[in-house]
Amino acid sequence: MTEYCPFRKGTLLILSGPVNHLHIIMNDPVYYPERDYYGVLLVNISSVRPGRRYDRTCLIEAGEHPFIRHQSYVVYGDAVVKSADDISQFVSTGEFSARDPVDEINYQRVLEGFDHSPKVAPKIKRFIRNYMK
Repeated sequence: MTEYCPFRKGTLLILSGPVNHLHIIMNDPVYYPERDYYGVLLVNISSVRPGRRYDRTCLIEAGEHPFIRHQSYVVYGDAVVKSADDISQFVSTGEFSARDPVDEINYQRVLEGFDHSPKVAPKIKRFIRNYMK
């Protein structure tokens, strides 16, 4: 069996709260000296729910990715850098599940949202500036 390696535009289903949420991998693994590992930036996608507040920076409509069945939004406030090795391990044990990659247009929309969302943490902005541009 070939080991999974995270890649730019890849997606994963990860348990987040009571259900699995789609997460987009925003970059190929890069050395991240703050943590001394090769890391990738993950960002969560969540369904829009009536009466609930959400970040409107980047909306993804049903069908724009095979897993998305309802209007959804990018949860920039929960973006996180994770170890590529840890992700590979979680996929191999079944804790994470690899899904179809996002297309280039939606990837670029999500990436641009990091520059506009008020919810992006400073450490995430720094990671993007230092390792993704």
